[in-house]
Amino acid sequence: MAQQMNQCERMGVNPRWPSYKSVLGRIAKALTHEDFHRNAIREYVTREDAAPSQQLPNKRNITDYTTERLARVQACRALATAPDNPSWRPDLAYWIRYYQVGIKQAFFWHYRYGILFPQHPDGGLRMFSIQTAANMMAAMAMLGWKDAVIHQGYLTHAALNRGHQLVIEYEEEHRRAQAFMLRVFADWVGDVSHQWPGYAYDEPIYEALLAHWRTPNPDDLVPCLLAACDRHTWQTGKESQKSSYDFNQDRHLERVPVEILFIFRLREWEGLANPRLDHPLMAAPFDQLPPEQAVPELDELMQGVLKRAREDWPQYDEVLSIAALKG
Repeated sequence: MAQQMNQCERMGVNPRWPSYKSVLGRIAKALTHEDFHRNAIREYVTREDAAPSQQLPNKRNITDYTTERLARVQACRALATAPDNPSWRPDLAYWIRYYQVGIKQAFFWHYRYGILFPQHPDGGLRMFSIQTAANMMAAMAMLGWKDAVIHQGYLTHAALNRGHQLVIEYEEEHRRAQAFMLRVFADWVGDVSHQWPGYAYDEPIYEALLAHWRTPNPDDLVPCLLAACDRHTWQTGKESQKSSYDFNQDRHLERVPVEILFIFRLREWEGLANPRLDHPLMAAPFDQLPPEQAVPELDELMQGVLKRAREDWPQYDEVLSIAALKG
């Protein structure tokens, strides 16, 4: 096993890997439209979006998952700015709670869309981002939220296996790091899987880590983990029609080792020690697993979102249960 792990070829750090300063500069220029999104969510909560003449109970869709769009941006910002933000963990926790509400809204809309429009030419709605879902699963693991990781992993596999994923992202952009994290999740729980396209299996670094992530000796993992850190630095950049990157500028995760810390947390939950990695990607505060962060209560706005969803759709929680997601 150690011999296979030592065979992980290192690419070295990308000389064009974006600096932390450049990441912060792009974040400062990017608009979050938080007020706009919050107002849209409030309209949903107060039913100001009602469109009773349509077969949907509001003008956007049956659940309005604006929350997911707001939360994924803010959660990535919290991760990207962590080196200069002592409160990054509670900030991240706040936005991950929003994301949990929003991604359930999004999944339920895909489920209900198939019932409302069974003859849709594309076989149903396909708006679920696997890239975002895997990154947010890793963020939940970084916070130490085991139950959240489990639900997110099953929900994302249900989206994949029911064909809800974004077509171009899944079939053409080849997000290998995110596929890897989801495959590690599947290996961890042992009772879910997905038949990925070929690109998900063609990265030797990830194949070695997937095969041996449970090894008792943490030092055996170091060669492939360092190679994975190198790969992360090469998977950063501005996306175009010709180029896609697992950790592109849009998500601001160029210097956040989500895939490495995801493995570390799963190993911790398995009672296994983790190695220390000497790599610039693993700079503080990501040089070790952060302590577990308390799960905050949902704020009044998110409680309102759940209240309306459950009023409109009595089967809401049942459809989103782990038992249903496994089915």
